Amino acid sequence: MKKLVNKEISSKILMVGEYFKNNAPGGMAAVLASYDMYFEDMKFIPTWKYGTLMIKIWYTIYSYILFLLYMLFDRNIKIVHIQGAAFASFERNTFFVRVGKFFGKKIIMHMHCADFDGYFQPSRHKRRILETINSCDKYFVLSDSWKEYFIGIGVNSNIIVVLNNTVAPPTIRTVNRNNTKIKLLYLGVIGERKGVYDLLEAIWSGGEEITKNIQLRIGGNKEEDILQKKIKDYGLNNCVTFEGFVADNKKIECLNWADIFILPSYNEGLPIAILEAMSYGCPIISTTVGGIPAVVKHGVNGYLINPGNITEIQNAILSFIHNRDKIEKYGRQSLKLINVFLPETVFRTLCNLYKQLL
Repeated sequence: MKKLVNKEISSKILMVGEYFKNNAPGGMAAVLASYDMYFEDMKFIPTWKYGTLMIKIWYTIYSYILFLLYMLFDRNIKIVHIQGAAFASFERNTFFVRVGKFFGKKIIMHMHCADFDGYFQPSRHKRRILETINSCDKYFVLSDSWKEYFIGIGVNSNIIVVLNNTVAPPTIRTVNRNNTKIKLLYLGVIGERKGVYDLLEAIWSGGEEITKNIQLRIGGNKEEDILQKKIKDYGLNNCVTFEGFVADNKKIECLNWADIFILPSYNEGLPIAILEAMSYGCPIISTTVGGIPAVVKHGVNGYLINPGNITEIQNAILSFIHNRDKIEKYGRQSLKLINVFLPETVFRTLCNLYKQLL
């Protein structure tokens, strides 16, 4: 695979973020996996990993020690690129910002948070949070709406850069739209925030007009037992299948299988899962939160709904049931809109930003 960030640049960058190898779950892990794929010899420090409390503590301590060693002994490093979120992630990353600045490095903080406001507004340390962000040389966000948000809370507009997440071209593209039932796919964390329980309620309360005309596959982790109980309680076993955590060939198979991708989230940055589904030519049903409206155009490549609105979820699904030609039509638009998120475009922009700081 062609490396889009060559060693002349990558040798000067230290990437910091959560553990991403071995199909680690989460959108940020997927982003870092793509960076590793297109960087030539990426220097990387893992700061956090899914697991027990002891595993998380270990990775934090390990990352602090390794970061200090890099600062002391690797004179090639000029830029520290910190991929992070809010809450505990931001608190951890404050260390890398301050120590990196102490050693004279340029600092990029790359924010992937779905709900920064839920962290910032209740905090008694707003001034410290803003000082940390504004001390960075660049602050990457995922959409124009997030840029406006951060300017609104006091982040210096001169350091904010909108950098798209990247998504690899689809490994396989096999499209079969001739099935009797419409095939819906949900990929994401299982829990309230992603709206998956709203989706089940919408299918159940929509009655046979929906249940007899769709097949939904759900892939994800965390609240698996709650999800499976709801599927059973709603009597949806005939039209809803839980796949567990989905990665690699299983994810490719699911994306090729799907007619429509659905993610009725309450909070998001810019979900990698939506970008992946668009790259496979799927129309999208999602919500008006975060950076989603930047990629999902209502009535063009899918439908945007308000979070928690069961009726709107139903209406979006029914629109495809009653107008099946829209699946192909909107899917073609997804393929057009995804071009700016392909690696060649995103990493060209990133390299130019690195060069500005070097």
